[in-house]
Amino acid sequence: MANDDSSDFTFCQVSPPVDQFNLESPKSLKTIQTLKLEETSNPAPKLEASSSTKVQDTQTENSTSDLIKPSSKADVAAEKDKKPSEKKVVRKKVPFEKGYSQMDWLKLTQTHPDLAGLKGRSNRRLITMDEIKQHKNTEGAIWTVLKGRVYNMSPYLKFHPGGDDMLMKAAGKDCTSLFNKYHAWVNAEFLMEKCLVGFLDVNE
Repeated sequence: MANDDSSDFTFCQVSPPVDQFNLESPKSLKTIQTLKLEETSNPAPKLEASSSTKVQDTQTENSTSDLIKPSSKADVAAEKDKKPSEKKVVRKKVPFEKGYSQMDWLKLTQTHPDLAGLKGRSNRRLITMDEIKQHKNTEGAIWTVLKGRVYNMSPYLKFHPGGDDMLMKAAGKDCTSLFNKYHAWVNAEFLMEKCLVGFLDVNE
């Protein structure tokens, strides 16, 4: 290159490159080992019911109390006028005399030849209600109607757990409703089978 061309070169001081993205020098960054996680000591915030929720709960309690309390004096009077529910009938049993328990009765039904007092007559005949009424106080032949069947209950009087006085209320009449009130679970057909006199004539 010729010496006369040296004036074409311009010498200038070169500065370090400008960091356009504000990047720090690698030397200024801390190493991963020096980094520590800071634990937050602040507890989790407590949830408090908002004022709208409290108002809603208060309204719910008020509405519930309104349902429990009578709304007026008329309602209170109506509650007093209500009849109490019918209580289950509880009847005291009469102590058995010696030899008159239910086991003794079952033994008697197996050994006595004619508890019904038929004296050879059939127990399949129809009996009118008028004839039954005639056997209300007849000694040895006190009849009653139970579920359409006519029984001579005289032999069973002393064996009845409720006493003979209670059983005599059924003498000469239909005792089905009275029986169902106290002994609905009892198998009367088996218990009084040997006392069967006949059947009620419903077409009289």
